[in-house]
Amino acid sequence: MIKRREVVLGGALLICWGSSCACAAPHHNPVYGCVLPDEEAKAFFDAAGEVRLFASGNEPVVPKSGDPLFDYALAQTLLKISDVLDVSPGFAYYDDGNEHNAYATRQQRLNGADGTVLFGRGMLSKIMARPEHPDVAISAVCAHEFGHILQFKHSLEDKVLAGQPTVKRLELQADYFAGYFAGKRKLEKPDYPAAVFAMTQESFGDNQLNHPGHHGTPDERAAAIVQGFQAGKENKSLPAAIELSLNYVHQL
Repeated sequence: MIKRREVVLGGALLICWGSSCACAAPHHNPVYGCVLPDEEAKAFFDAAGEVRLFASGNEPVVPKSGDPLFDYALAQTLLKISDVLDVSPGFAYYDDGNEHNAYATRQQRLNGADGTVLFGRGMLSKIMARPEHPDVAISAVCAHEFGHILQFKHSLEDKVLAGQPTVKRLELQADYFAGYFAGKRKLEKPDYPAAVFAMTQESFGDNQLNHPGHHGTPDERAAAIVQGFQAGKENKSLPAAIELSLNYVHQL
């Protein structure tokens, strides 16, 4: 039986990799963190590759990075993240210009999807240049964005952001979910380099404590990954992990 997420993620991602792209990099208001509000989504979709759905749903996602082995591994990783977090977003690369980033939006590029994750092509190149486990670092970013999709699906944003001057709690909860995925992978594959998740998100931390778009300090982002990792490594259910994540971020 073909599962729904296999159908949603079973398309080819047609992107203008290595060629000129007609769309200029869209602008994002940083007060929303790495979540795209509805009014911004169209501009990002216009700068993104087309997501096409195959009839059978059996084919894996194959982003055109220029490395077929990496493309296949990422396809399998996206399916694993989708399974662990029980979400089925569309996925595509977009032209991020010099603003290396990745975003999640509740808007659909693919019918029946739980929103869309957009990964900047510049961000991909930047992470792929890292000397150690760049593929796992990309998985960490993808899992974080899928964590935002989980927030949309369970209407967690208002619970997390109530009374907050920044998006820090929302971003750290997405980190928690990324860590949860890493913990589940560690159970499945004991030699999985899960520590890369913490190092990756730590590198994206910031110290702009009073800025509305503050994502959390480097230490806070790494700590959120570790907390989620423990829940995954202890094989907590997803509903339990969601409750634990709420308790965790509400203490921050």
